[in-house]
Amino acid sequence: MKKLILTLLIGSILIVSCRKDITATQKIEPCEWQTENPAGRTYSTDLVVDYTCNSKHCGMMPLSSKNYWIYEDSIFSDGILQKVQLDTLRYTSNFKTTTDEIVWWKSNISIGIPEVLYVNDSAFFGLETRLFMLNTMEAKKGFSLFPGDSIMYITGFDDAAAIGRSLKIKSPITTPAGTFGDCIYFEKNARNFRKDQVFFKQGIGVLKYIKEAAKMGERIIKPERISTLVGYHFE
Repeated sequence: MKKLILTLLIGSILIVSCRKDITATQKIEPCEWQTENPAGRTYSTDLVVDYTCNSKHCGMMPLSSKNYWIYEDSIFSDGILQKVQLDTLRYTSNFKTTTDEIVWWKSNISIGIPEVLYVNDSAFFGLETRLFMLNTMEAKKGFSLFPGDSIMYITGFDDAAAIGRSLKIKSPITTPAGTFGDCIYFEKNARNFRKDQVFFKQGIGVLKYIKEAAKMGERIIKPERISTLVGYHFE
């Protein structure tokens, strides 16, 4: 317990210093808006090539090799808090699908959105190996904007089916990185297997990510990770 308290205190000091450095007002250069909709497209692996992207892309969230987001991660084991640490999300690797010239961004950590992604002005798309077809990549539409206040849909975790739910949050969300209005809540729930919750601010990114999962052979989901945005830097 003493070790955990000390870790929390050190983390709090680092969070304050990080927030001062990376949330200061700064001039943001123009970026390229993305509008392509690749949902359902497939690509043979030889058509997905490494690529160096020096541009900045606008959309649901700003993507650039110079942008980063800092999260405070609470890590659990069997539902019991084990440690608190800081992690930095970056997108420094890129791929290009040569048939449509789409640039995909690869993250260094998982934060509840596709780890290899493309974003346009209204949706996230993930690029994944197609099930049972190792030489084929598939573009899957993930979270997106929607009409009305809420929506339900079918989604999944790899080969596990899940129910998706999205709703617009009317009350502001406050994290150490600031207070944000007009946010969206995305949820994927595979009963007795796994549940992901993402609190998202368009133009910023993930404000909070909560992952719950059941241990192998069990049917009760328990917290595994809670990630909260404490600061960010856009160029």
